[in-house]
Amino acid sequence: MKTCLLGLIFLGLANLSSAQNDLAMETSQFNDKDYTPRSVSVLNEQYLNSELTAAQPLAVSIKKLQKVAADFDVSKDPVYSKNKSMTYTVNFQSNDNSITAIYDTKGVILSSEEYYEDVRIPLTISSQLAKDYPGWAFLNSSCTVNYKHTNGAEITYVITLKKENKSKSISLTL
Repeated sequence: MKTCLLGLIFLGLANLSSAQNDLAMETSQFNDKDYTPRSVSVLNEQYLNSELTAAQPLAVSIKKLQKVAADFDVSKDPVYSKNKSMTYTVNFQSNDNSITAIYDTKGVILSSEEYYEDVRIPLTISSQLAKDYPGWAFLNSSCTVNYKHTNGAEITYVITLKKENKSKSISLTL
């Protein structure tokens, strides 16, 4: 009985090890001669990269709603007119977050006003506030982003701190 059990265990381990070797050895051939690099331009790339100018990473909820606004195709809207040069104002909402974006006829975001509630504060800001205000707790936070195609983005965080019965509101512009 023991030899039969040991034989089955050995046989099972042998199958597993050979299956792993086959997967590790399989490679695909890639011919460099057939490869041609392509560059892809995103229509609202400057808008999506606005956080890079602030040198602070934005919260995921902010990035998601900004991606929706950047991917919006004005030409598919029923009020779109390719014959007239005009701007289009579009509102995006998600829970307590909102973006009001102004597009040109090509679909480029000219400006946007964004408001976000209860966003995650960047680590550098929260650690600096913790050092500056020891013993204070973070109560809530909001973020406003004002984007202009010519000037880039201005990001403002409003953070409410609480300690016992006192509260402070701190505004930081990046």
